[in-house]
Amino acid sequence: MANSKAIKPDFFANAVGEVLKEIEEETETKFFAAIDEAADQCDKTIKQYLSKGHGVKTGEYRQHFAVGKYSEAKHRHTATWHVEEPEYRLTHLLENGHATRDGTKRTKPVKHIKYGREIAEQVLEERLANLW
Repeated sequence: MANSKAIKPDFFANAVGEVLKEIEEETETKFFAAIDEAADQCDKTIKQYLSKGHGVKTGEYRQHFAVGKYSEAKHRHTATWHVEEPEYRLTHLLENGHATRDGTKRTKPVKHIKYGREIAEQVLEERLANLW
């Protein structure tokens, strides 16, 4: 407790409980911010690895990238990166390569999601390490 107050023994448990609840809420807010930051960094990284020259001439694929942030219940927060409709179908083709239209050649795979995931994990680990 920041300021020292005299607490009667009967109220000691309540005082400790209040302090612990404040610490929990503050830490939880920092955890949620770290999750959101990791998802945003993932999105930025993936956009860097995928340019218009990588099989997507118009840039529409990149425009459909999205980060969803959800707090479903108390003490539960998720952030997901995904490609929105209808461009999500291209993800598998770009990640793994595919046959060209004439069927004589194969395109080179563009591993853009892999790098985004690595950065997200790294950012999350760094932010959570700084909490303790």
